[in-house]
Amino acid sequence: MKRTLISMGIGAGLMYLFDPELGEVRRSMLADKFQGALPQTQEALASKVEAVSAKASELTEIADNAAAEKIDLLGNEAVATVDAAEEKAA
Repeated sequence: MKRTLISMGIGAGLMYLFDPELGEVRRSMLADKFQGALPQTQEALASKVEAVSAKASELTEIADNAAAEKIDLLGNEAVATVDAAEEKAA
């Protein structure tokens, strides 16, 4: 049922755009609207890409700092373990 309705909608849209009498005018108007909307869309997309890039950089820095802290912690634990083993052996 859903597929049928979608197919009917697509068919009606194609008939509207390819109408022998007014189809060319309609396609031209549609192209003009898309041309006018394109710069706004590009600006909005560029803004979103910049925001996502900034957030990714922020998250990368947080992850790097967390990893460095864990490495330091594990390094200190490893040194303490080696020191304890050496004390027992001595």
